[in-house]
Order: sequence, then C-alpha cells, then structure tokens
Amino acid sequence: MILSLTIISCKNYYNDTIHWMDNLEGGLDIESVQKSAPNYIEIDWENPQTVGNQKWYFVTIIKGRNDPLGMSHYLVFENNKYQYRESKK
Repeated sequence: MILSLTIISCKNYYNDTIHWMDNLEGGLDIESVQKSAPNYIEIDWENPQTVGNQKWYFVTIIKGRNDPLGMSHYLVFENNKYQYRESKK
C-alpha cells in the first residue's frame, strides 16, 4: 500500500507541461497565459530574457520532472503576445 502511494505522488508532469506549452494559442496575451498555467509548473514572469524584440520566460520548475537531457524551456512572447515554446540544452 505504501509503495502505491509513493508511485502516485511522484507523477512526472514533464510531458504534460510540453503539451500545455505546445497547445497554447498563438497571440494570447501574457495575462491569459499566466491564468492558464497549470499548478505543477513555475515560470519566472519577473525576469524575462530579451532576445531581439522577444521576451523569453523561463519555466523554472516542472514538478516530478524526469528529463534525462536536462532541457530548458521558455515561453516566447513578442509584443506581449505568445509566439511559441523554445527548448534548449
């Protein structure tokens, strides 16, 4: 019984996070994306990286993350509108 509780509580939300980011509608404003963000991730909304005329918001925490490649994920906005997910090694 204890083993099954441990397995259930260790859900890996990595794929769920990728799915959420990849299915965000292009052109959404930052507030809409913030409101739709699942509770199993944290995004650094206060310190975006500026890349050209884009702002990249770093996904700092994905609960239960199991990513052997150690990828970093960003939500990319241009003119305060969501564009796409960027992932880097």
